[in-house]
Amino acid sequence: MAKNRKQIIFFCATTPYVMIYKIAKEFRKNGYETILITISQYDKWDINDYKDGFDKIICSNFQIYKPNLKNSFNMLKRLPHLIMAIDKIGKLKPYLVFAIARPNYITALAMKFFKKYPLIYFPYDILHHFYIESPNFLNIQTPDFELRAERYCFENADGIMHKGGPGELDSLKQKTVLGDPVKTTPLKLCFLPYCSKEFIVSINKNKLSQKDGEIHLVNVGGLLNDKRNLEIYRLLFTKLLSQRIHIHLYVKTQHLSKEEDKKNIRKGLRSFMGNKYFHIEYAFPPKKLIFEISKYNLGLWLEHYEKMNLKKSFSYPQLTTGNKISTFFEAGIPFIYTKNFVFVDRIMKKYGFNLGMDMDDFDTISKKIKKLNFKEIEKKMVRARKDFSVEKHFPRLEKFVKKVVARKKQIY
Repeated sequence: MAKNRKQIIFFCATTPYVMIYKIAKEFRKNGYETILITISQYDKWDINDYKDGFDKIICSNFQIYKPNLKNSFNMLKRLPHLIMAIDKIGKLKPYLVFAIARPNYITALAMKFFKKYPLIYFPYDILHHFYIESPNFLNIQTPDFELRAERYCFENADGIMHKGGPGELDSLKQKTVLGDPVKTTPLKLCFLPYCSKEFIVSINKNKLSQKDGEIHLVNVGGLLNDKRNLEIYRLLFTKLLSQRIHIHLYVKTQHLSKEEDKKNIRKGLRSFMGNKYFHIEYAFPPKKLIFEISKYNLGLWLEHYEKMNLKKSFSYPQLTTGNKISTFFEAGIPFIYTKNFVFVDRIMKKYGFNLGMDMDDFDTISKKIKKLNFKEIEKKMVRARKDFSVEKHFPRLEKFVKKVVARKKQIY
């Protein structure tokens, strides 16, 4: 049966995003054969969480590290796994390949490998949006070859899918840290990290706040663990905790193991350890996470750049989105976010959730939360989840895929 189905390959340069699972599941439901290739190690993720979305999963169980004796031994030990993965990849006959970054240099290698086949580049978070004049974002140096690889991917893709605001790709027409304006395919699609019926849970009527009469907020996903962002987290967490608001952190950074996440959080936020309102919950599998966080009042999305004196050319906050939107929606809870997330703000207001905050708003956020009409919020959430769904928007993606395939055939 598999031989008669069109083969969609999802090549992930790291562990797979939940968004990719949802998209793959829709292709599979619509008669395609879906195959995941991930350049990662088994200890970074649980393969069982993704099996329903893919007919086959090829995991390299190999990761490139900074060179030292221990890392070199680790890579050498895992080399046979990589060789077996490459052998399996070489036997595939894709109808189309999704190449998902980052890191872009691995994605670029995949594009060279699959150059004969129609390929859609999906950068997830566009790297050069983080930079102004030089490849040094918030004092974190990024190798020049990674920026060159991003340019290569944009230039050589048959189609480009992105998940940010409508103007997210406009920077490619200008001179940036990537160099001169980038020439790209005319085939581009904005496809957001939508909800999935598979993940949606019933609105939880049994909130923790009903037991203790206090407010419980939840943050999911990774925390940007650099000096400036940690200062913002500490400031905002301090404001929330001083108002006796519970903060629950479910931390999962895409390329890190649970143990590595624990180490980073305890190092960066050690001053909050022991506070009875500060809770580190760490990670849950994607579906279990949705059910788990449904018991909280609201979500949190606190990455914040407004007070950092960054120039207007720093476009990441204005354009970005993330899987947090669907995670909170699927759990039946809207979320508080910082107002400089312009496109996120636009999405939230579309569904009637005007929860964007300035820094000063967090000083009295307890009063603001207590004034919210949660019965009305529940009604809005039901409507939002129905509209912001991968099932509703999948036909656009399938149509886009067919255009990319048709154009590739014309060229060849």
